[in-house]
Amino acid sequence: MSVQAQEQQRHQWLEAIGIDSWLPRQPLPGAAAPAGWVADFRYPQADGAADFADYEDSAAESSLSGPAQGAAPARKPGGGSGIDTQALLGDIQTRSAPKPQPKPQTPPPAASADPAPAADAAAPTAQKPVEPAPHFKLAYLVRGDLLIIDSLPPHHREGFSRQHKRLLQGVTTALGLTAEQELSDPAMLPWPMLASKTLDQGPTEARLAVEHKLKRTLEFRPDISRILLLGDAAMHWVTGEPFKQGALPSLSGRTCVASISLSELLRLPERKAELWQDIQPIRNTAS
Repeated sequence: MSVQAQEQQRHQWLEAIGIDSWLPRQPLPGAAAPAGWVADFRYPQADGAADFADYEDSAAESSLSGPAQGAAPARKPGGGSGIDTQALLGDIQTRSAPKPQPKPQTPPPAASADPAPAADAAAPTAQKPVEPAPHFKLAYLVRGDLLIIDSLPPHHREGFSRQHKRLLQGVTTALGLTAEQELSDPAMLPWPMLASKTLDQGPTEARLAVEHKLKRTLEFRPDISRILLLGDAAMHWVTGEPFKQGALPSLSGRTCVASISLSELLRLPERKAELWQDIQPIRNTAS
């Protein structure tokens, strides 16, 4: 089939289903040049008397070789357009109509002697409520064989300040440590560690974190033989016991004493005498 006949057939089909097609009759300014078949194209006449010689020859050859896929339908007798519009539309509607879906069969319920377990299994599992996170801040420092764990105000922005370090230098020197034994930088453990309402950072997790920190510190510095706990938070979270000033708790086989925090001593310098009394047991054992 020639290009002219193919385009004639395509436009005839478009007209049959109610679609108007437009072709240029003269060159349009700024537009691409039309295809060669456009100049000789003729729309079908109203009475269907258009001359489709090439198309008719192709249709005759198709009728001899049998029906082929995509072959054009036979023309109606009487010079009609050759397109059975009703049949075409009916075929389109048939193909576009939704196919009936088979109704799903509901399986019979399984016999159960005791339906109670199934009901219990379907019930949602109650989630364990998240415990409120405690708030504290601990500073870990080492000088010689002495480990100091100091309690800091949880919301204090400055943290372990120069005033804290200067005061601790004097306290540790009074315990018999020499100038060659330098005071380490503070390692901070703030709690809660993350700003999350869904993450479990309750008391149990806080105690595990403090225990882990102490264990790692003693593993890194096995020469530590004395521990000084300063403040309520250090005593409570490290030993699990309530704070008692001057207490001598047992901690990993090391000599340990609890006393006032450095922040309290900076706020109330007159309490330094109390600290001096509290640290006498570990001062006496210093080499």
